Amino acid sequence: MAHYRSQYRQVALAALTAHSRFASFTRLKVWAGSIDDQTLPVIGVLTPQERREQPGKPSVTCRTLLQVVVRRLGHDDVEDQLDDDSELIEAIVSDSFLKIRQGCFLEDLSVVTNTDGHSNVATLVMSFRLTSFRKIPSLPPAP
Repeated sequence: MAHYRSQYRQVALAALTAHSRFASFTRLKVWAGSIDDQTLPVIGVLTPQERREQPGKPSVTCRTLLQVVVRRLGHDDVEDQLDDDSELIEAIVSDSFLKIRQGCFLEDLSVVTNTDGHSNVATLVMSFRLTSFRKIPSLPPAP
């Protein structure tokens, strides 16, 4: 059985890449700061952080940060394209987690644009927060 954070990433990426707008995007789990123009556009989903609270002895509250990252090549309208992407991403991700009864809310959004003088490359990062309640992991009894 996959780890719950892995399942979160799978749910989001599957839902996003099933949509016609993102179906042709290159899917990368990890990428360096620079990606060649032929690989763009790219999309990735990661879970880089989790806050934990222990309200009771047997369980822990996990607030997992799930980020959707899109990088596109464009002209002076590339930010407009990412604005359109972001609206659709929020709807797709929220709906995909609603279907499995998992709360998921957009917490933050950022766009960074860079230029090499000939073209613009822009990156959209959307941060969603998922809350779950888990048993505290424990080791099995020693034999």
